[in-house]
Amino acid sequence: MSLESAQRFLEAVAYDDELREKFNLVQTPEDFLRLTEQLGYSFTAAELMEIAKAEGENKGITTRRRTGVWHWLRTINWVDH
Repeated sequence: MSLESAQRFLEAVAYDDELREKFNLVQTPEDFLRLTEQLGYSFTAAELMEIAKAEGENKGITTRRRTGVWHWLRTINWVDH
């Protein structure tokens, strides 16, 4: 598991509509992480959130997309996982 893998995932999913669509039916953090592993990524929920937060802060992002994986990442309860 690694921050590098989480970084690669976020970069890929940011530009790949097909990849984002794979996450539309995911309901839990466990399912989300299982799917990312099937796609060749390996990271924990904490690592993913660390990278996502850093990316948002580094780039000054204030508006978020309401589609695909981004919406899901913001609405899922990651605290207990």
